[in-house]
Amino acid sequence: MLQKKLTLTYSNKIFIISLGFLSFSINYHYGFIGIMPMDNTVLFNGGYRVLEGYRPFTDYWLVTGPLLDYLNAFFFRLLGVSWSTFIIHSSIINSLFAIISYFLFKKIGLSNLFSFIYSLLISILFYPIVGTPFVDHHSVFFMIVAFYTLIFFIKTKNFNYFIFIPPILLFSFLSKQTPAAYGIIIISFFILLLSSIYKDKKKVILMNSTIGSVMALVLLFLFFFVTDINFYDFLQQYIFFGSSIGGDRLANYKFSLINEIIKYKFISIFVFILLFVLIKLKIKNFLTKDDFLILSIFICLSILLIFHQMITLNQNFIFFLIPLLCGIAHSFYNKTFETNYLLTILITICLFSTFKYHVRFNEERKFNELENIDVSKSIDAEIIDGKLKGLKWISHLNPNNPREEVNDIIEILKYLKNDKNNKILITEYQIISPILDVYDNSPNQWHHPSVSFPTKGDKYFENYKSYFISKIKEKEVNYIFETRKDEKFITGYILDADCFSNERIGNILVKLKLNLSCKDLK
Repeated sequence: MLQKKLTLTYSNKIFIISLGFLSFSINYHYGFIGIMPMDNTVLFNGGYRVLEGYRPFTDYWLVTGPLLDYLNAFFFRLLGVSWSTFIIHSSIINSLFAIISYFLFKKIGLSNLFSFIYSLLISILFYPIVGTPFVDHHSVFFMIVAFYTLIFFIKTKNFNYFIFIPPILLFSFLSKQTPAAYGIIIISFFILLLSSIYKDKKKVILMNSTIGSVMALVLLFLFFFVTDINFYDFLQQYIFFGSSIGGDRLANYKFSLINEIIKYKFISIFVFILLFVLIKLKIKNFLTKDDFLILSIFICLSILLIFHQMITLNQNFIFFLIPLLCGIAHSFYNKTFETNYLLTILITICLFSTFKYHVRFNEERKFNELENIDVSKSIDAEIIDGKLKGLKWISHLNPNNPREEVNDIIEILKYLKNDKNNKILITEYQIISPILDVYDNSPNQWHHPSVSFPTKGDKYFENYKSYFISKIKEKEVNYIFETRKDEKFITGYILDADCFSNERIGNILVKLKLNLSCKDLK
């Protein structure tokens, strides 16, 4: 008996170590293949900014989570500013997600082998589709860990788990407002439900949840105290303006249940399987309160993430739900079905769909808009700077001639290095400032009109315009540089046309000379 226990323990360790290594390596590999300049580099610059002592919200306008800027700064401080360090960050999160999922599957009754397989499949479809640190992925990671924590409570009846849920949800919210806000609502509902189910322990559940909430508030207070971030700026940018973006998207979204089921057909199959399991267990009088809660939690989690994906502007990234839900269905299979053929079908669908989305998103880099582009044309980005060593440069901006795009960036670096004027740099290539080791003075973290900052007609535009102009005056800026091939300048969304004149410096670099006597800048 002891020998068997020792063997199982040794086997468990082998699976965990192997899973951690493989899930880290998968993301690390794909994080170096291709690039979508704006989305993949914005947090690279964000980490550099914080490393240099600049603050989100106070020093630059931010509508996505500040936590990733600080996490990237931590990794840069520890390992140096480089693309490799950047990818190590996201690879560690991918590895943690896989390992925590492994423990979840074990807890709900799957064998070591199947827990390993499903967790590995999750890691293939989670972070590698984008590769670089990304606000949606971090927010989803922390939120799902909070859902997992509910499951761990259900299986262990350890009421201390409720203490940890609010701080975990805070990390999710500070990564991105949504889907964290949806998760907070759903998890709060389940906590109240659990308190009504375990009536004799209701006070313990509510007390521990309250302790956790107080801990989260203390952490939030310490965050603002240590970083010296202006709380009003945080409210205005992250809460008020950020929520208005989601509200506008939701109001304009044309919902069709059939279309959404078809769009997420493989996820939908497993959601329906879990619903079927729940109903069949009820009919057979085999449905325990624990099984009801576990199935309900994962059904709600799936619907929540589908809803979030519907109204976000990003590429689809929730296909990791397929192996997650398949693992949940597998754990309930023997309680529901008497034959094995359906399980074989479910596992086949899971493997097929995982391979399908692996090819589309990892190999073809669809998330980074490189689908149907020959990534073998990529070139080593180390020729731009040593900080980018290993990155295979090719982007959707110039997929047929990445060498030309790289040469344009090198030309920009040479020009800006020799330009001594006080300036703002607005660019999708947010590797430039970290490479030059200078602060770009940009009032925005990223530059997507109406999404990353309000434009004319938005009720927050005048607040943003005042913020933008205050940064120009604070830094005594005379010039704004933008990297654009067209003449639709970001500056033109904020300042009137008589406030600047432009001069094209190179193929994609434009120099805007500010007229400080114009009405806006007086």
